[in-house]
Amino acid sequence: MFRFLVDIMLGKLAKWLRLLGYDVEYKEVKELCVLETFLNKGYVFLTRRQAWLNYKRLRNKPVYFITANEPFAQLCEVVKKLDLKFDPSTFCSRCLICNTLLEEKTREEVVNLVPDYVLHTYQTFKQCPQCKRVYWPGSHKEKMLARLKICFTEKNKQESPAF
Repeated sequence: MFRFLVDIMLGKLAKWLRLLGYDVEYKEVKELCVLETFLNKGYVFLTRRQAWLNYKRLRNKPVYFITANEPFAQLCEVVKKLDLKFDPSTFCSRCLICNTLLEEKTREEVVNLVPDYVLHTYQTFKQCPQCKRVYWPGSHKEKMLARLKICFTEKNKQESPAF
C-alpha cells in the first residue's frame, strides 16, 4: 500500500487519502534533504510546488506534481495516475487529523464523548488513540462513498469498484 508525503498546500487531498486508509504525512517540505529522507523510506511525494521540477536529483523518484485545482479532482488525478484501488476494509480506518489508525469502541466507551443523539442513533464508533477524536458512520459517510465511486469509476470506465 502506498505511503504519501503531501505538501502543505494539499491539505484536503491529504484528508481524502487518509479517508481511504493511506498513511499520509502532511507537512511543508522546504529542503531537498528532508524530501529525500521521506522518498528513501518509500513515500510518494505529492505537491503543486513548481520549484521541485528543477531538481535533477528528483527525476525517476516517486514525486508527483498535482495539476488539478479542486481537492476532489486532485484525488481523482492521484487515483488514476497511481492506479489506486478502493478497499472497503481500510475506508475510514485513519484519523483525518493526525493520521493514526483508529480503534473500534463500544457505545459505553464513548458515552461521555459524543452527543446524546449520536449515541442513540449509531451503533459503531471508532476513536483515535492519539488525539482521542471519536468517529461514527453519519450521513456524511454515504455522501463520501458516492463521491469516491465517481472518482474510482472515472479511473476505469470498464471496471466498477465494489463499494
